[in-house]
Amino acid sequence: ERYEFKYWAPLPKVQLAVAMLDGFMVEDDNSKKAGGQINTSLYFDSRHFTFLEQHVAGLPDRIKLRVRYYGTTPSGPMFFEIKRRLVGVVMMRRAVVPLEQARTWLRDFSQPVPVQNETLEDFQYLALRCQAEPKLLVRARRQAFRSVEKGVDVRLTVDRDVSWQPTRGPDFLVPREDRWRHIEGLGDARPKALIEVKFRSDHPWWLGRVTQLLAPWRVSFSKYVAAALAARACVSLLIWKP
Repeated sequence: ERYEFKYWAPLPKVQLAVAMLDGFMVEDDNSKKAGGQINTSLYFDSRHFTFLEQHVAGLPDRIKLRVRYYGTTPSGPMFFEIKRRLVGVVMMRRAVVPLEQARTWLRDFSQPVPVQNETLEDFQYLALRCQAEPKLLVRARRQAFRSVEKGVDVRLTVDRDVSWQPTRGPDFLVPREDRWRHIEGLGDARPKALIEVKFRSDHPWWLGRVTQLLAPWRVSFSKYVAAALAARACVSLLIWKP
C-alpha cells in the first residue's frame, strides 16, 4: 500500500529534481543502462472497457490488470500485476510467471493457473469475471530511484518516450515497432517526462522539497487511460482484432 503523486514536468525541472535527490536516493542498477530501462506493459480490459470507465467516472475504488516485462520484446519472466486504487491509496500485487507458460495462459484464462500463487488466482478471477482481454501495449523508457535511508521507503520513477499500440495476435506480448504512438506531455508541446513519486503514509523532509518544486505540474494521470482514450478516438482502431 502506498501513495502516488504524478507530474508531467518540463525536462529542465525533471533534471533539477533528480539532482536534488543526490545523497538521498540512488538509481536502480537496471535503469542505469544507456537510455534507461524499457518497461513494456500489456493491459487488459473488458469488451466495454470496464476498467477505463471506472477511471473516467472517478470511482473511488478501481483496478487495472496488466502483464509487465522489461525490454522491447519479451525474453524473461512475465509479471502479472493487479493494481487497485482505493480512495487515494494504491495497492499493488504481483506474480511472476515464466515466459512460455505466460504466453499459453494469456490465450485462455480458464485454464489452470500456471503457477500456484494467490495473486495469480485473483488475477484469473478478475479476468474471467470481467471477461477481460488484451487491449493495449504501453511502453516507456524509465529511470528508477529508491531511498537509501534505512526504514524509509520512497520510490521515484522518471518515464520518457511514453507510447502505446493496440494488441495484435496471436502473441499479444510482442509489439510492432512501426505501430507505436507517442503520448504527449500534457499542456504544451515542450518535451516533458512523467515523474511518479511513491511513498508510505509519511515521507521525509527532502522529498517535500522535490514535490514543492514539481507542484505546478502535478496531474491525475494513468498511462493506460491516456492510451485507451487515444485509441478509442481513432476510428481505424476501434475494432480490436489481430
